[in-house]
Amino acid sequence: MYSKNRSSNRRQWQYPDKDISVLMVVCNESESIQRKISNILNLNYEQTRIHLVIVDDASDDNTVSLINGFEDDRITLIQSENRQGKSSGINRGMEVINTELVLLLDARQVVSQNVLYDLSSWFYPGCRVAAVSGELKFRKVDGSMPSGMDAYQKYEKIIRRSEARIKSVPGVSGAIYMLRRDLFEPIPVDTILDDVLIPMNAARNGDWIGFDERAIAWDIPSDDMEREKRRKTRTLNGNYQLLFRNISWCVPKQHPVWFSYVSHKVMRLVAPFLAIIAITLSIILATEGSVLFIVLSLSLSIGVLMYPLSLYFKFINKNKLMRIGTSFVALNWFNLLGFTQFLFSDKKQSWK
Repeated sequence: MYSKNRSSNRRQWQYPDKDISVLMVVCNESESIQRKISNILNLNYEQTRIHLVIVDDASDDNTVSLINGFEDDRITLIQSENRQGKSSGINRGMEVINTELVLLLDARQVVSQNVLYDLSSWFYPGCRVAAVSGELKFRKVDGSMPSGMDAYQKYEKIIRRSEARIKSVPGVSGAIYMLRRDLFEPIPVDTILDDVLIPMNAARNGDWIGFDERAIAWDIPSDDMEREKRRKTRTLNGNYQLLFRNISWCVPKQHPVWFSYVSHKVMRLVAPFLAIIAITLSIILATEGSVLFIVLSLSLSIGVLMYPLSLYFKFINKNKLMRIGTSFVALNWFNLLGFTQFLFSDKKQSWK
């Protein structure tokens, strides 16, 4: 009921004429920082209206010297003497920004040339848009896409697109999203998922969070399952952190985006525990002689074994259907690891 009017208004307000700030928090990004700054300063937009704010979180490589090498008055560099984390960097960067719109980016990815036009076109006069997320995409490497989580990424995109059409997306892609500056609230410095907390805070009074697949951040895929494991475990740890710090988001009508948040973010946390219960009950009932539950318990057990087996037998990931099953099991395993990390880890958030 929202998409028709919003799409019509956006078509009429396609090329707004306003200054836009771009905010990045970086740490030891010497391999990508020059490419990213050049990418931003040469976006398809009025060049004098682009203002780049970079917060360096105590890099110990030559990131700062590479930034200073640009000698461009559109760049504002803020340096931290001590490592404080991305969330602290966002808070510091926002303090010096006074434009109506802020584009938040990560340092690693290259963004599409029209990203400022595409995302700012949502903020037409009189709108109730708080934030709009772009899309993180992976480039092909050696003629193929990554074998591990490609099915999950496509599934996630379908969910976000559907949520944006119906009501609102409960979060954005941290690699690329635009936010109304006046709706930003400083976040706790130990926040893991700033890309969920910031837009959810911004939408608290009924403003809307959108998704625009025209705005793309291009990344290089990784087929390193161990790296994917660390990344997903940290993300799921962040989901548990948000859940227990903002339990009111799960109460009907206490937050405008409560239903999308519960169905998208919270229910995925419940899935592995329900799976454990299902397997346990199937085994118990199988011991009573039920043929149906013997078959069910064997099927569930084989499914659970798919992930560890795929680490040793690479042919499993070459089959699309088996790869999807492996990814599902892996993600639920990472979920349990994330829960354990949330319960027992007292480490401050740091760059990995």
